[in-house]
Amino acid sequence: MHIISILFYVLFSVKSSSTVSPSRSYINCDKCKIEIPRHEYRYHKRTNIHKSNCLIKSEFEHIDIIATAFKNRIMTYRLNPSIEDEYLLPEAFLDGKRDDVFKLVELSLIKNTCIKVNFELFAYFILPKSGEQQLKSFNTKYEVIYKSTDFDEIYLNVRETFKMKLTEFEHCESGWSLTSLSHLEININKYSPMRGGSYIELPEVIKKTKSCINIQNNDEYCFLWSILAALFPVKNNVCRTSSYPHFSTIFNITGMSFPLSPKDIRLFENNNSDLSINIYGLDKHFNVTGPLYTTNFRRDKHINLLYYEKENRAHYCLIKNLLRLVRRQVSKHKGRMYLCETCLQFFTSETKFHSHACSKIITLLPDKNSMLQFKHFERQQKINFVIYADFESLLCNFNEVNTEKNKNTIKNKLHQPSCFAYYVCCSHDCNLNKFVSYRGPDCVQVFVKKIIEETKSIHEILTTKKTMKPMTPEQIDNYRSASTCHICKKILFDDKVRDHDHITSEYRGAAHSHCNLIYRVCPFIPVVFHNLSGYDSHLFIRELAKYDGEIKIIPKTKEKYLSITKNIETSKYNKPLQIKFIDSFQFLNTSLDNLSKSLESSDFLNLRSVFPDDEKFCLIRRKGVYPYEYIDSWQKYNETQLPPKHCFYNSIQKEHITDSEYEHAQTIWSCFNINSLGDYTDLYLKCDVLLLCDIFENFRNICLQHYNLDPAYYISSPGLSWDAMLLYTGIQLELIHDLEMYNMIEKGIRGGLAQCSHRYAKANNIYLPHFDDSKPSTYLVYLDCNNLYGHAMTRKLPISDFKFMTSQEIVSFRLFDIPDDAEYGYILEVDLMYPEYLHNLHSDLPFAPEKFIPIGGKTEKLIANLYDKYNYVIHYIHLKECIKNGLVMKKIHRILQFKQENFLKKYIDLNTQLRQSAKTSFEKDFFKLLNNSVFGKTIENKRKQIHVRLVTKWNDNKNRTNKTIGAEKLIAKPNLKSICIFSEDFIAIQLTPDKLVLDRPIYVGLSVLEYAKQHMYNFHYDFIKNKYGDNVKLCYTDTDSLLYLIHTQNFYKDLNENIIKFDTSNFDFNNPYSIPKINNKIPGLFKDELGGDVISEFTGLRAKLYCIKSIKTQINKAKGVSRPITKKLKISNYKRVLFKNITLQCKMNMIKSSKHVLYSQEVNKVILNRVDDKRIVQTNQIDTLPWGHCDHIC
Repeated sequence: MHIISILFYVLFSVKSSSTVSPSRSYINCDKCKIEIPRHEYRYHKRTNIHKSNCLIKSEFEHIDIIATAFKNRIMTYRLNPSIEDEYLLPEAFLDGKRDDVFKLVELSLIKNTCIKVNFELFAYFILPKSGEQQLKSFNTKYEVIYKSTDFDEIYLNVRETFKMKLTEFEHCESGWSLTSLSHLEININKYSPMRGGSYIELPEVIKKTKSCINIQNNDEYCFLWSILAALFPVKNNVCRTSSYPHFSTIFNITGMSFPLSPKDIRLFENNNSDLSINIYGLDKHFNVTGPLYTTNFRRDKHINLLYYEKENRAHYCLIKNLLRLVRRQVSKHKGRMYLCETCLQFFTSETKFHSHACSKIITLLPDKNSMLQFKHFERQQKINFVIYADFESLLCNFNEVNTEKNKNTIKNKLHQPSCFAYYVCCSHDCNLNKFVSYRGPDCVQVFVKKIIEETKSIHEILTTKKTMKPMTPEQIDNYRSASTCHICKKILFDDKVRDHDHITSEYRGAAHSHCNLIYRVCPFIPVVFHNLSGYDSHLFIRELAKYDGEIKIIPKTKEKYLSITKNIETSKYNKPLQIKFIDSFQFLNTSLDNLSKSLESSDFLNLRSVFPDDEKFCLIRRKGVYPYEYIDSWQKYNETQLPPKHCFYNSIQKEHITDSEYEHAQTIWSCFNINSLGDYTDLYLKCDVLLLCDIFENFRNICLQHYNLDPAYYISSPGLSWDAMLLYTGIQLELIHDLEMYNMIEKGIRGGLAQCSHRYAKANNIYLPHFDDSKPSTYLVYLDCNNLYGHAMTRKLPISDFKFMTSQEIVSFRLFDIPDDAEYGYILEVDLMYPEYLHNLHSDLPFAPEKFIPIGGKTEKLIANLYDKYNYVIHYIHLKECIKNGLVMKKIHRILQFKQENFLKKYIDLNTQLRQSAKTSFEKDFFKLLNNSVFGKTIENKRKQIHVRLVTKWNDNKNRTNKTIGAEKLIAKPNLKSICIFSEDFIAIQLTPDKLVLDRPIYVGLSVLEYAKQHMYNFHYDFIKNKYGDNVKLCYTDTDSLLYLIHTQNFYKDLNENIIKFDTSNFDFNNPYSIPKINNKIPGLFKDELGGDVISEFTGLRAKLYCIKSIKTQINKAKGVSRPITKKLKISNYKRVLFKNITLQCKMNMIKSSKHVLYSQEVNKVILNRVDDKRIVQTNQIDTLPWGHCDHIC
């Protein structure tokens, strides 16, 4: 008996989560390595997962099945090392388990003719410098395995891959050392390969290129006929099989089967050693993708084939001219071009072709003269219905069995959803507003069912056809006299039509017919959660997946999504209905508590409508408190009094509620006549949903008022702000159409600089209580640049007319003859020399930072260094600043010229003015957010986007209104990267992109970053260093902030004398320094971050890890450490770590998901250590030198 045919039962830990409670004991199943509530253990023993593992144990001592999907077509096994194996080298461990792995693969091939397999090795590492331990994993690419495959060769490659990856990690990753092996996971998937058969007619757009020969065969040998067409070209009847010799007389096809599958292509090449083959595919728009198959060795007779699928059939065709086939989709260049057959990228010269770094996938750029401009005019109308929702959960005790040594993460609570509430908010008729809540073990099922029903009901309202009301005389006159479209604001011609609101039937204005067509009711219903991505989505997505219809996501990872769109199948409509779940936290990234405090009482319209009584409204207008961790069972909901104050303790925030907060909860209990903790939960949840509704509705109204856009169409603030900018400015940005230009610009994008250059300083001045007048007067000054990127965005930025300057133009190029505000700007690639006489002067803050891995470093970082620069890409304004301060330009390699305008200034100034005049903190934060967000869109990296599909079917869904691709076809794709199994019928499949479309105006992002650096360098050298000379030491900098140790009698007097450079609006009116409050929030000006609160001491360990102590407060920064932990640190902790080389560890509590199951977990984490590889730390641990300094040659 073998294990492959056994059906899999959904992971039991998820199935049983609803019954876990602290009052019930657990039994540990040693076969399945999970804990089961005692009352369910007998049932568990009858499940297929348990039976499968029992059978596995009879065959393999150290192998467990940990997940399967789609009736064992997808399986994940875990191979555990024995006690003796834990400390073996990975290659020795793999050698010892070779027979078990071979047998497992052999058993899998009994049922499945061919499979796709990959391996993932998990191991524990320690960082000796800090003592930190972590579990790391390394995986291999998927390999296709047939019964005829030489698995010895594949396993040897797996062994060598792991050996290489672990060696690279230990050598390159800042001293990590392997301590022990954890386990090996083996992912085995049924593989249904693509096969070519009889003739299929090619799409018309492909036929027009005259680049392919499509043999009209009636057999299953289209692959061979296509090869023959390449080897024996004919002039007439090229598509007939009779025009060519029979393949049996030409080719060796021993061991091959037809229709042909990919494994046989490799076999065909081996049998016919003078031939090599690449295979390309077509996407749904008939654009070429791939290669789907790439030969290992290009031979003299190289042939390219096109693989075309139509419905359930497939066919191979000969590509006689790949250049002609691909050219239409990537370039309109008419001259000679060179094509890379791997990435399908064109080059205008042979030199560029041979020197390019191939990305292995097709790289597409926009056509020449393509422009980016606002186009989402339909998003100007307010969405009629938005649903606001929230869940609450039981936090059931979860005693994880810790079978792994050195484990730093322990799960202690399982989050079981217990209740939900949602509020339907209608913008055109408040009578359609509706609140729904439910509490019970089946709350997730009820929620999904009700949201789908709600969507259908709303759709009925929105799609009820209403003719336009009769126009008034004024409206008729308006229509007749209209010369511009009220939607796009462009001139009207013969296509003028009457546009009306399809809900109210009111005439809206004259419009273009095509604008009128897009200006319709929103095709989806938004459902808004606050922290959808981090919490609520995990609670309901499994249930959502059970309903027919595709799920589309915008993924951050395989199980963390920015938005979720669900298609709902219905026989009543030609198109599926859509529900779009979005995360308000992606727009307003702070807590509901903070957001509610920033609004006025008059802004809570929906909360007021539900609670019209003044007393009750005032009580619930602020976010309440809730004993999350106390409620760990259903029985707790029956308790008839509020739990004691200590039960409200929050282990994540590590704090108790205050006495006033507890009194507030008691008042609510009394005022609302609450009878049980269940009732209190329902009210708490109701208030949260209504607060979210009013907060987001207020946000929508502000956006519509000032930018004429509804945020409910978007998934995050960068997309919203980018569109708001395009609409408000009306700018048209030319998109880069030349890959060489794009790559050059991309090379110049380097982000913000952060470093700690002087690690400890103590101030001594008249404003400090322990001033020592026998010592020099010194000040620690923490300066921050107001809206640095906003200031940079007001300057002239590239918009169009991109071109490389000729060699003659470069020779005559005079950098300092070009004004900063010239009509044309420049990005240069240059060599710069850093003279040694500048090394000490520039030691604190060297010019021209670069990305590289420092000696003994961990990863690539942006580092300010004193090395000479080669092929350094830099904006001409930044370059001027470098040369002005002594750097020497040795060579210009190339110059990219462009037309520039300060097109963003209008938008940035608008937001700055609105922020200055804002009446509420909510509005102030909002306008700041939009300025910051627009920049993010200009540096969007398309190369880093991940492609994840959520799949609920093995086979394709052929429904004509809701077609979806099944797991079978996705696994067959050559770009399969990884699979994550959530349940038996729900998985995530990650694919590497089959094409890369580079269509972002990244030249704007580069220019903003370069202007920002130039502004900071200018302030540091032209003002601070010029004023104080050797009496100033830069301790720390992070993008837009600078912390100095300055030797001066009175810094605040110095500030007053140079107040034109500063924003002093955060100083008190009656401050002791007589500094006036002026220059409020003016971009580009610097401000004392502490508003006159005098700093006494600074300790810095490295970038993002420092402490500032002042008279009134203390600022602690520790990247990657939770705020409650960071808040409790003292400067003495930082000093002990710095001077005594102590590593500080701490246990943090956090909420994490594992395969869409939420847990509270305790993490033991290193929070402070003094390792810093961005600078060369001196023996006193305080002073540092930059890399490349002449006193430290490496």
